[in-house]
Amino acid sequence: MRFLSKTMAIILFLSILLISLKNADVTAYATSNGSTIGTVIVDELSDKEIKRQLNAAIEDWESEEIYVTVGSKKIILSGDDFLFNIDKSIRKFKQHTEKPWYAFWQDSPTVDEPLDVRASASLMKKIKSETNLHNLEIKSQVLEAASYLKKSPINIKVNDFSMKDAERISFQSIALKDAQVLDATAIAKELDGVMIEPETPFSFNDIATKAGSNDDSMTLVASALYSAVLQSSFEIMERHQAEKIPTYIKPGYEATVSPFLEKDLKFISHSTVPTKIVASVKLNTLKIELFSLPGSPKVVVSEKDKKTVQSRKIYRYSKNLSKGESKKIQQAKPGLQLLIYRTITEGNGDSKTQLISQNYYAPQNEIIEKSSIQPTNNNDDTNEDSVGSNGQSVSEDLSNQDNSSGNLNSNSESSNSKEQNSISANHKEATKSKNGGSVPKGSYYNKSGDILTPKDTK
Repeated sequence: MRFLSKTMAIILFLSILLISLKNADVTAYATSNGSTIGTVIVDELSDKEIKRQLNAAIEDWESEEIYVTVGSKKIILSGDDFLFNIDKSIRKFKQHTEKPWYAFWQDSPTVDEPLDVRASASLMKKIKSETNLHNLEIKSQVLEAASYLKKSPINIKVNDFSMKDAERISFQSIALKDAQVLDATAIAKELDGVMIEPETPFSFNDIATKAGSNDDSMTLVASALYSAVLQSSFEIMERHQAEKIPTYIKPGYEATVSPFLEKDLKFISHSTVPTKIVASVKLNTLKIELFSLPGSPKVVVSEKDKKTVQSRKIYRYSKNLSKGESKKIQQAKPGLQLLIYRTITEGNGDSKTQLISQNYYAPQNEIIEKSSIQPTNNNDDTNEDSVGSNGQSVSEDLSNQDNSSGNLNSNSESSNSKEQNSISANHKEATKSKNGGSVPKGSYYNKSGDILTPKDTK
């Protein structure tokens, strides 16, 4: 019992001691090598010295030009826009570096404590007047930079923004058929609200394939997006034109996509602020809009060297048609070629014009199928291209056919003359005999090397 009483007494004593130490808030402060408040190293400095050095650092920072950039806007600030609380900064630093007296074996922590700073009323007023934004995220980034006395420019990154703060920089709408509405709506829902981050490549297929893989529906939505992007300053990285002249959008403004064929629409923004996509389908109309913060460059899209490409007439011969019969199996449609240019004008007046795309849509030729059995006297003379029954293009000169038929009435003397000319053309002419004497005109060497005269050929 006596042993237990002593034990209980010791436990009670230690408990009272710990409670007393806790109430007395006995702590040890340590400032390890490299600890800072703002940008000032405060190792082994008294509170008075820390305060003096912090005041000096803040005065130096405020004496230099202070400005922030939000998008293309540069906003000049001053020291009056910031309210520093040095005493509170020191108290926070001590709270983060303190340790209990009994933890003397622990290493002292290295602390980089930011200065305690608040924004004056003038700070957000300046930002609001320059950018038309009242964004708490902007305020937070500006104060964070000030708490570490960062040098200007202080670049503000805007990851998101409310639509009331933004401006529409471009849009495109496309009328949909009833059968297209369901798929287009699903893809538009995937695109709606997507943020296009600066310097980050954007892939249409990566987003659209979440809703399906119908190439026709994807191409409609991709074309609307491409047309909207074309009206911005984004760099086009990949775009494929349609093979035929599109009817759902102006030629040169379409973008065909196909995940299977690895055809994608890709672009990248070199702006300093993000851009938000707003996509919707209402009343059978697809609409794509791009919104960004005020200050985006002005963009004008233009078409040049727009020319119609004429079609041709193709004749295709078939043995399945009756003699003299013909029929049209494909109507002619002209093609088109044009260049798309874009002119970008920055806020400072600097302007540049870019060639965006060269578009060529081949014409659809007229195809006429004709019987391969031609009439005896065919006066149909044409300079058009023709194709035989095997589908390959052939050249047809009917006048030569008429002339060859007239040769049947030539006299025998003309025939003999042609025969002799043919013989002469196939053999070498002989001018002297083997003995060096003369030979009749028209003599020639046969395959054996003997000389044959016209008399010998009769």
